Amino acid sequence: MFIKKILGIDNKSAIKISIVGGSNSVMRRGYGKYLDSYLGEALSQDTSLKYYSLGGVPSLYGVMQQERHDLAAQSDIIFFEYCVNDRHAIEIDQYSLELTGKSLEGFIRKVRSSNPNCLIVILIFGINLENYYNNHCYLSELYESIAEQYKLPMVNVTKLLGKDKGLDFVKSLYNEKDHAHYTRPEGVQIVSQAIVDELESQGILKLIESKQKTPLPIDIAPIYTDNFENLKYFDRFNKGDFFTKPPKISVYQNTVFKERNFTIYQGNSLNFLLKGKLMAIFIKSDLSDGLIKIEFNNQKIVTSSYSSWVNKIKPQNVINLITLPLRRFNPSEDFAPVSISFCQEYLEEDSLDIGFNKTVPGKKDPAKWKLSIIGIAYTGEIKFQ
Repeated sequence: MFIKKILGIDNKSAIKISIVGGSNSVMRRGYGKYLDSYLGEALSQDTSLKYYSLGGVPSLYGVMQQERHDLAAQSDIIFFEYCVNDRHAIEIDQYSLELTGKSLEGFIRKVRSSNPNCLIVILIFGINLENYYNNHCYLSELYESIAEQYKLPMVNVTKLLGKDKGLDFVKSLYNEKDHAHYTRPEGVQIVSQAIVDELESQGILKLIESKQKTPLPIDIAPIYTDNFENLKYFDRFNKGDFFTKPPKISVYQNTVFKERNFTIYQGNSLNFLLKGKLMAIFIKSDLSDGLIKIEFNNQKIVTSSYSSWVNKIKPQNVINLITLPLRRFNPSEDFAPVSISFCQEYLEEDSLDIGFNKTVPGKKDPAKWKLSIIGIAYTGEIKFQ
């Protein structure tokens, strides 16, 4: 399998695997690498793994990825892992159980519409904190209930390993300085093997080996009537007059991402009309991110686009989301103006709506700020003014 991947040989019979999730699911030499290998060994088949994950974002991003890339159409199995991020976002009041449920159900129903034969496996990861071990996790319970409703295989890694080997063993899979990520390579190898073993015990591997199709049921009524199944994504800002003046267009690329972005500075803004709901703004962050103003239908958010993930000592580009519109803006029943522009002055944190994994910008001079927009998530219809 490894040699074929190195040589770029496309094996059409390979099992196509996709992973959508948080930093656990995108990190180098993480569980995904070993999950791919162990599944191939267990099934005695070639596998092909693609990452659609991103660190520091809630499960809404998974819905966006399905809408953007239609992973279901090119996948036999999708692993969905956002529990760590969703849990943290809820704890700091930047997300909610309801939004989590709508995101997960929306993702499932989008996948079902695209490819009902694509298998979704729900992964639930814990965190290495006493308040997690000592208290009931309503988020894990929600994930489990939705998986059960849609008859999807689910692996709760903490519960599974804790039952088999004890809580002390589970804790040993983490580094003392990192309560959210399993150690590498030991921890991620153990977790990956546990996932494969559990899928085998549930009969999922035998089902895959037999090449039987188990389409997602089509007669299940939605749990949330307003789930995010209808989420849309737009990034074709070069196809119309969306900006006050032409933005700088560039492409950010690393081993996982290739994202075109539209960079604006002071005096420029992104403008369009929306009939529906503005949900998120997908951005590329760096040290020059600043304070921005998001306006929609007489509603306004003043926030920071500066990501707490940007390394101040060794600067690097970061891909991230601004999800405040999802929680703060009401939808519009008719086309209403949306404007994304810069603040004219630096404001202290207590005057801002600081979103998930955002902080006040390091540069306090508004003339030095910039914003690199990759795309937007929304429901309804948009058009340029």
